[in-house]
Amino acid sequence: MKHLFLMGLALLALNLNAQEVAPEDLINQGNASYQAKDYKAAFEAYSKALPLYEAKGIPDKNVYYSTYYNAAASAQKANLIDESIPYFEKSIEFGYKESVPYEKLAKIYNDKKDLDKMENILNEGLEKYPNDESLKKLLSTCYTKRATPIYKKGAKIKSDANKSGLSQSDVDAYNAELEKSKAEFEKALPIAEKAYELNDKNENAIKILINIYTSLDMQDKAEALKAKTQK
Repeated sequence: MKHLFLMGLALLALNLNAQEVAPEDLINQGNASYQAKDYKAAFEAYSKALPLYEAKGIPDKNVYYSTYYNAAASAQKANLIDESIPYFEKSIEFGYKESVPYEKLAKIYNDKKDLDKMENILNEGLEKYPNDESLKKLLSTCYTKRATPIYKKGAKIKSDANKSGLSQSDVDAYNAELEKSKAEFEKALPIAEKAYELNDKNENAIKILINIYTSLDMQDKAEALKAKTQK
């Protein structure tokens, strides 16, 4: 019985100690784990610190904001991608590190192949930071990814028509296929142009644009873009 009583006291002491953990201690643990590249432990410490810190009334906003961002970065590095998202979103809400959380989220959505969310977060970021080159390049990549499958569909229709022999056996049918391909190129054109406007060094966007201009009989634009990119 005495043994059980002593065990009970020990457990009570442990619980009391656990309750008395200060958020600052957890933040320090998180910092140490991050430095040691134990990113999962860092995320766990930071995420546990935040509600405790909030309960105290947030005496230091800079520490509070940085802890949210550090939790996001730790989760991302620990490959806890979904867990990182709300912490990056909070960083955006706080305006912490300016455009960086937008960039981080955009890359996450790019990896998840969610172009809708990638485009939305980048446009939101560029509204606040219109001259941010990193955000522009990422949005250029996003638009290129949107334009590519449409362009490829048009290119395949055109290629299949050229291989079919219709140009010799049935000119009307051949021309009809070319019109179908042009319809796809016209859909892809404004998207590819946006990609190029955002980043005129985007090689994939440039290749797509030159081919679209050529296929749509816009040879002047094709040649001008070739000349500009070859400088």
